[in-house]
Amino acid sequence: MSMTGALQVVQAVVSLSFLVLGASTVIDWLRRRERNLGYLALALGTLGLTSVLGQLNTRTEYRFGTLMGDITLVLLMTSGYALLLFRDSFIPLSRRLRIGALVLCVAVTAAALVVVVPVSPTARPTSVQLAATIALVLVWTACVAEPIVRLWAASRGRPAVQRARLRALGGGYAAIVIILLVSVFGGSAAASPFVQWLFEAVAVIALPLLYVGFAPPRWLRRLWRQAEEDQLREAVHDLVLFSPDRPTLAKRAADWGLRLVGADGIGIADANGDILALHGLSAESARQLATHAAGGGRPRLLATSGSARENAIVLPLPLDAGIGAMVVVSGPYTPFFGTDEVSRLRGYAANITAALDRARVTERLAALEKTKSQFLNLASHELRSPLGVINGYLSMLEQGVFGQLKESGMRALEVLKAKTVEMNLLVAQMLDAARLEDGRLALKRDRLDLREVAREAMQVVRPLAGADHDLSLDAPAQAVTVFGDVGRILTIITNLLENAIKYSPQGGRVQCIVAAADHTASVTVIDGGIGIAREDLPRLFNRFERLQNVKASHVGGTGLGLYLSRELARQHSGDIQVESRPGAGSRFTLTLPLAAPIEEPEAPMVAEPEILAPRLHVLTPDAESESQPA
Repeated sequence: MSMTGALQVVQAVVSLSFLVLGASTVIDWLRRRERNLGYLALALGTLGLTSVLGQLNTRTEYRFGTLMGDITLVLLMTSGYALLLFRDSFIPLSRRLRIGALVLCVAVTAAALVVVVPVSPTARPTSVQLAATIALVLVWTACVAEPIVRLWAASRGRPAVQRARLRALGGGYAAIVIILLVSVFGGSAAASPFVQWLFEAVAVIALPLLYVGFAPPRWLRRLWRQAEEDQLREAVHDLVLFSPDRPTLAKRAADWGLRLVGADGIGIADANGDILALHGLSAESARQLATHAAGGGRPRLLATSGSARENAIVLPLPLDAGIGAMVVVSGPYTPFFGTDEVSRLRGYAANITAALDRARVTERLAALEKTKSQFLNLASHELRSPLGVINGYLSMLEQGVFGQLKESGMRALEVLKAKTVEMNLLVAQMLDAARLEDGRLALKRDRLDLREVAREAMQVVRPLAGADHDLSLDAPAQAVTVFGDVGRILTIITNLLENAIKYSPQGGRVQCIVAAADHTASVTVIDGGIGIAREDLPRLFNRFERLQNVKASHVGGTGLGLYLSRELARQHSGDIQVESRPGAGSRFTLTLPLAAPIEEPEAPMVAEPEILAPRLHVLTPDAESESQPA
């Protein structure tokens, strides 16, 4: 095959490819009926017909005369103006500019038809025909070049897929403009085989650019947005797990929603119509658009008030409390291509729905915890005063201030004292738990002997023990010194002993063992009570946790004792361990770091004063005679 024959084959294939591209856009428009897609289908469809008719005219050696040339001319100008309307569909032009462009296209087309612009490249045009041809090309170029510039300008800051599609469309049409300008103004050089091959090479580049701008395949879209997808996954992870409340979550979600599709406005509404996040549009517009999501279902593409195009996407958010909505609105420089953006927003909305529900549950739990803390604080303070009065009168009864009690009265007094001790311990637990939650629990650390604290705890709980309970304390002979708050450590040991007594309804031995080993002090409380099942052990130290056990149904309490004890132990750099089996009793061990021994400074060595013996003068007889006067 000669070079000329090969060139003709390539030209025919390129022309048919343009026709297929135009036909595919028309089919897609017939299926979806979107206005902006209709303009693009008209632009690419007429461009494909122009290319095919031009090749057909060349192959028939211009036998149809000016008829086919005139049809090609009209299709070419229609293609240019349709591209301008496509640009207007998502980046609006002024009404004056649209009408002016239409009048100019019609005028130069009519002028070219009147002067009968020659179709054959061998024909020599007159000056009037040349002027009409130049005017025709310049107007078509202006109609196409303006969208090219605007498409590239609008692509800045857009999401990856939108940016690539806009630039691909602009690049494809720019290639066609280059071919047309060179063919008209290139003179005889444009007819050379080299230039013709160059034209086909540029056309081959323009064709895939136009195709991927119109309908990029899924794999190419994934490739374009790969970097964005990684960022989006991290953002959704942070949204779901680390947003403290719904307004904060909704604001972060709105920021990413704008980035996701390159929108200019977004609003997120709760099921009751409250606006959680708003950007780029009024609250009234957001509420009005959100009403379209009331029935749930699929996302909807709508036109906002005053807009001639469908520039808003409304996505229902099926929240636990009802149907909320996410409203995304495009601006003058925001192109919506339809299915890709809607599908991405739909998947994103599902994540936002789950995150909002999680945040709502978190807010409810936080409010419940705050209410519990407030109740504990209030109840503990309100109960302390009447308990103080009751304790005072019980002491007066025991001392006989109101007269001597009979034996039955003394037994009743012992029961009242035991129940008052329980109430005192309960109020102390509630007050300490409230302080712990509010961060107001201060520790007064001193050196203390753990044996003495354990003895005091035994005295506190002794009134709670029944006749069948045998309380015993085992402690070493030497001091077990720790550094801590004596009142808080007393609370820990008291709570452990109280539980051992309460959960040993049949009586038995309750043993408290104080020990020290390997720089660690320990207090172990052992009972032979009902025990704890293995599966319940992980929940044992939860706040307000009350384990279900038929044998312990008679035991009262708030579920604060063990929670408070472990928290206090950990504030002392210690902990509480538990070993238990159902029916075999329990063993709770409090461990605390031993205090470092105090090193007493050595007393300075003072030298004893030297005792000097008196000097004796021994007198001889001669000396004595010499000492006497003569």
